[in-house]
Amino acid sequence: MATTTDEPIVATITEVRFAHEDGALAGTLAALEEVDVRVVPETSTDPSGDMHVFSFDDVGGDALEQALEADHTVAAVRPMSEFTDHNLLAVEFTGETKLLAPRVTREGGFVLDARSSGPGGSRRGWHERWLLPDREAIHDVWSYAREEGFEFEVLDLHRGGSVDGDTPGRDVLTDGQREALLAAYERGYFADPREASLETVADSLDHSPSAVGGRIKRGMRALVESTLVVDRPRD
Repeated sequence: MATTTDEPIVATITEVRFAHEDGALAGTLAALEEVDVRVVPETSTDPSGDMHVFSFDDVGGDALEQALEADHTVAAVRPMSEFTDHNLLAVEFTGETKLLAPRVTREGGFVLDARSSGPGGSRRGWHERWLLPDREAIHDVWSYAREEGFEFEVLDLHRGGSVDGDTPGRDVLTDGQREALLAAYERGYFADPREASLETVADSLDHSPSAVGGRIKRGMRALVESTLVVDRPRD
């Protein structure tokens, strides 16, 4: 007769930050300090399976092209021609590039969200959310990351797929958008009358006004879409 356990298996959403000198887009992230990068999860846009699709914000096309060309982790780049209004590119990595997503998959998990991280540690890297079957899987990925030389930090855990009800919009913002919105709020940019200019907010972050203004606009749009736009018909 088979035995059973009274304790159910509860999946865990794990929020992590990690970096590696040979990690995905390591050279590009180091060269372009203000760039915000997101992994586009719709992999069906690339049938070959060898390309990873990324969106790049807060960077000009020429600077991005130069950084990717010099990036030692990048083997090939293919523009997504159907999205000409965005820096949306398919990237193939070299065989030496260090990736954690395959290890997450091997442990029975999924990468829910992946974006470039802000300053932290000795280099820029990635801020991701993973769905993993249990804490043992988290420990196994952490051990693997350490063995491979990653800087690795677990930021938060949510048991049973729960989310933080006090901050419903946190997961839709990039680190850069969150930083810009908080700085703008703290300095009175949203006050009426306005207590700080965009230039003042940008100076406090040591970024250009155009970059900070773009992050504020995109961050506000993301928050509105995630908190106010419910069951809206899609075109």
